Amino acid sequence: MAIPNWQSEISELHEVFESYFLGNSTDLSRVEAALAEDFTFVAPDANTTDRAGTIAAITAGHAHTESLTIRTLDHKLVMETEGVLVAEYIEEHVLTDRSNTRRSTVVFSTESDAPNGLRWRRVHETWIDRGLD
Repeated sequence: MAIPNWQSEISELHEVFESYFLGNSTDLSRVEAALAEDFTFVAPDANTTDRAGTIAAITAGHAHTESLTIRTLDHKLVMETEGVLVAEYIEEHVLTDRSNTRRSTVVFSTESDAPNGLRWRRVHETWIDRGLD
């Protein structure tokens, strides 16, 4: 089985987040297409949010900054089975006055109608550097 383009999916969705948070875009259809109905997000502070809560939080962040770059680095395929793919990456947020870094693990299901053939099922983030110093 060919591995879907999971690295592109991670990078592309984060580009959508960056554009939206900068106010360069108002369209969240790409996010809505990517997240599964039973999507769960575990934030670095251990709070858990479902799909609706995640989309609401993204919506609330529209145009909240003028200086944000989101980078995803060090992509690693953790495992792949029939219909499921798990990947890990470092996510870095760079602003004018600070930056923060987290390790993210994502669980995808492979679905032909999803962007890049992958539907986001769960994301778990852990702080590497909160950027509070």
